[in-house]
Amino acid sequence: MSFDKLINILAENDEVGKNEPCSDMQIMVANVKLRKNNIPNIPNDFAELLKKYNGLSCDGNTIFGVATGTMFFPDLVDFNISLFEDEETFSIVLGQDEDFYLIYDYTRKTYRIIDKFDFEERIQSNDLLDVITWILKI
Repeated sequence: MSFDKLINILAENDEVGKNEPCSDMQIMVANVKLRKNNIPNIPNDFAELLKKYNGLSCDGNTIFGVATGTMFFPDLVDFNISLFEDEETFSIVLGQDEDFYLIYDYTRKTYRIIDKFDFEERIQSNDLLDVITWILKI
């Protein structure tokens, strides 16, 4: 993955709403809350993105943040806890558009774009750049 390329694309795109960075402590607290609810940790490369932009949005398509304090950038922890309530999962939802979820699948060790309704996979990639730009439609 070219993390720098992703950051450059996001920085240069004025249509993408960007939240303020989050701290290492916020990510650590989020991971503790996720584990307490049988949800995997935030993937390391996604955590690095959160340290630059703690949530992204473009035309209603969103990449979640942690403890964002605003509905404009949904909270990753709250979203996953409500989605997977009382279930053990090996995936974590990191963003969404109208029809699809962006997840990280720990069993496959890859990012996946899956349909919200039939859970069919549309895209699988190890590159965060691919899935972020796909969900945000940039």
